[in-house]
Amino acid sequence: METTKLFNRVVKYFLSLYDSRNLLYEFTKRDFQQRYKGSLLGMVWAFVSPLLMLTVYSFIFVIVFKSKWGNDTGSSDMFYTLMIFAGLIPFNIFAESVNRSVNLLSQSANYVKKVVIKLEILPASIVLSSLFNSLFSILLLVLGKIVFLNTPNWSLIFAPLVLLPIVLLSLGTALLVSALGIYLRDLVYIVSLLINILFYMSPIFYSTDLIPNKFRFLLELNPISPIITLYRDVFIKGQLFSLTSFMASCLISMIVLLIGLSVFHFLRKGFADVI
Repeated sequence: METTKLFNRVVKYFLSLYDSRNLLYEFTKRDFQQRYKGSLLGMVWAFVSPLLMLTVYSFIFVIVFKSKWGNDTGSSDMFYTLMIFAGLIPFNIFAESVNRSVNLLSQSANYVKKVVIKLEILPASIVLSSLFNSLFSILLLVLGKIVFLNTPNWSLIFAPLVLLPIVLLSLGTALLVSALGIYLRDLVYIVSLLINILFYMSPIFYSTDLIPNKFRFLLELNPISPIITLYRDVFIKGQLFSLTSFMASCLISMIVLLIGLSVFHFLRKGFADVI
């Protein structure tokens, strides 16, 4: 009975987003446009920023440390670079969505107090904006794979699927921290610290093959780790991802979404009083 109730809550949430799709679209569009508003290059930064970031990481790990991917000492420097990029993309979607959601409701006082809207739209718009912003990085990744490795991927037809678990995970966490953040103003510092720890604990710059068995449990505790592997399978290795890993990632992400929704609904009645 309780499981059915929780499942219905998720279904109702997505139905409410669909019913409010025009408003959700406007919030998402406005958030994305404000990212680059007033800048000289405008949306060009959506390409330039990840490219510069990738250049710096590549210089450090490929040029300075002369790293190779996993145990494959014969892999090219560009292969290592693209593997890093494929790991950064899903992590950045998650990190950006969560970091920007902590103070979201506090910064949207007019919507919380005066305007009658479904507040769950606000975290969803942040996640969708981050997802749309990541599409520029994905395009660069695909172009880099074709140009430098000369191997177009048939597996790209599965790209929409591998986006699903990171979107669900980001959405659930965004709902959670946005609801808690309005009560706990120090949460912004805690979340920032945890995101930084998660960054280095995620297999972005290294292969999971290099992790000793006694520490592999840390990968299992990190919900982003299998998602990064899914991205690399589809975008770089050109192979079908593990269905078991995909289903497990979706299940974990759905659980996080359930938790986020439950906490948001439980706390929302006091939002206007504490803002």
